[in-house]
Amino acid sequence: MSGRPGTRSCLAWLAPLTLATLVALPACSARDGGSAISDVAAALTASHEEAERWADETLARLTLEQKVGQLITEQMRGEYVADDDAMFQYWRTLVRDYGVGGFVVYGGTPHDTADLLNRLQAESDVPLLMSADFEGGPGQQFAGASEFPANMALSAIGSEDLAYEVGRVGATEGRAIGIHLTYSPVVDVQTQPDNPVLGVRSFGPDLDLLGRLASAYIRGYQDHGMLATAKHYPGRGDVELVPGTEFTVNHKPADEVEQTDFLAFQHAIDAGVTFIMTEHISVPSVTDGSELPASVEPALSTAWVRGRLGFEGVLTTDDLWYDKVVDRFGAEQVGVMAIQAGHDALLKPLDAIGTIGAVVEAVEAGDIPRAQIDDSARRILYCKARLNLHQNRFVDPGRIDQLVGTAEHTALVHEIANRSLTLVENDGFFPTTADALGRVVHVSIQKTEHLQAARDVSAHLAESLPVAQTFAVRPNVDPAVRAEAVAAARQADTVVVSLFHPRTVYVDHGPLRPDDAELVRALIATKPGRTVVMSYGNPYLAGDVRGAAAFVVGYGEGGFYGNQVVYGDAFARLLRGEIDAAGTLPVTLPDN
Repeated sequence: MSGRPGTRSCLAWLAPLTLATLVALPACSARDGGSAISDVAAALTASHEEAERWADETLARLTLEQKVGQLITEQMRGEYVADDDAMFQYWRTLVRDYGVGGFVVYGGTPHDTADLLNRLQAESDVPLLMSADFEGGPGQQFAGASEFPANMALSAIGSEDLAYEVGRVGATEGRAIGIHLTYSPVVDVQTQPDNPVLGVRSFGPDLDLLGRLASAYIRGYQDHGMLATAKHYPGRGDVELVPGTEFTVNHKPADEVEQTDFLAFQHAIDAGVTFIMTEHISVPSVTDGSELPASVEPALSTAWVRGRLGFEGVLTTDDLWYDKVVDRFGAEQVGVMAIQAGHDALLKPLDAIGTIGAVVEAVEAGDIPRAQIDDSARRILYCKARLNLHQNRFVDPGRIDQLVGTAEHTALVHEIANRSLTLVENDGFFPTTADALGRVVHVSIQKTEHLQAARDVSAHLAESLPVAQTFAVRPNVDPAVRAEAVAAARQADTVVVSLFHPRTVYVDHGPLRPDDAELVRALIATKPGRTVVMSYGNPYLAGDVRGAAAFVVGYGEGGFYGNQVVYGDAFARLLRGEIDAAGTLPVTLPDN
């Protein structure tokens, strides 16, 4: 073992083992200390020694500008583009002329994305590290891939095996498409009901459960040839907005920060997570009062995460293009400051080429040590070789249909939704059957004007239950619709209320609008004992709605934050008496 930064942690505690018996990715050990792996998994990894040798040889031939380029991750769309498209030409310039380390991919289909990534890999001297945010699974980004419920669903079930399976499936589908790194899991500790940045994205407030599930999730990915990222360091759980800005601060005392937020990341580090992503959050109590966020604060991004928590993997920033970041620190200077603070990778700078130039200038001026650039570039090159990209950086499009969005993977998605469904309140309504429901009126209440998930769920309930009428209540709906819904409820045997009220990031935690809250109360009063309410992705609404015959919670906000539509199927099955709502609410509801 060389003990070089970012490599010693990989296998420091493991006896030498062959790939026939162990997949040990950077900073990661195989589940249960060593298990048989498939030929496919073996083909996706290389040995520690081989990876270290290739990283050293490659580093030695790179110029300073190319080394800095390895630290840059640019964003890209995954849809088809022609060779002469201006955006593809830009990406090719970054690859050919500046040696960028990789891209983070958004959107597309599995085949279109795989083809695009293969084309860019063919243009690059050094293999590209392709990343994506799989917080909600590969289907969060790629149409037709598997999209999972949010992390809190796993906590509602409490199964480490299922968390591991989510990682296994994510890695299988991701590598088939050409993705090597996921920016997940979220390990922020959800402790505040009114937190507008977490919700069901978090595993919840139980640090032991969070640690066990996040660790299993990380192992599931890394045992199957894909790297994982713990985010958002130093933790989003107890943050508040800095007045007059969009930056957030954690004002908790140092000992409380260490025992909660930092402990969550310690669990991920102990599990062998390869990447940690910092966030634009300040923690004055552990930084001698500094108001600088972790993205540029050395006390957080070096002294704490490396010196105190012992992380030796790759430290990446979160997005650097945000207006708040650029306005405060400068589009290019923030990249320089982030590296000075201790980061290895710069995610989505506003101007990738300008940032490379600014960092090179800082090195040449003596403001950043050359050895630091070498160490960071080596970490990233080592990761690429451990993933065997130095031997084969391309994917076989012919295998995508066998590995992505398969029936087995879809069954896992439904199993998690079914088993996580949580009955918060039940006044004798459940268990029930489709026959017992009688004539059903469905009232769907949504926070935003246009929400495809609400339409999809309404259509599914109409097809699978004896729904006589459906009312869609949107922000700009005619007030008469509310009155018509209440009138219809009087003639119904059962009233089903669907709530689509997720967080608005940095604004609110998704409370019901006064008119919507009044509508729910009116429906319950009109049909007491026969009104059942389902919240799709916001468990805290159960504290706002009282007196329903039953209140059910699912854990998918939609978008980037967990499969919402799958809970329509789970809820329908519950109403037909085919499953029980066996989940345990992972959070505590406030006393209203």
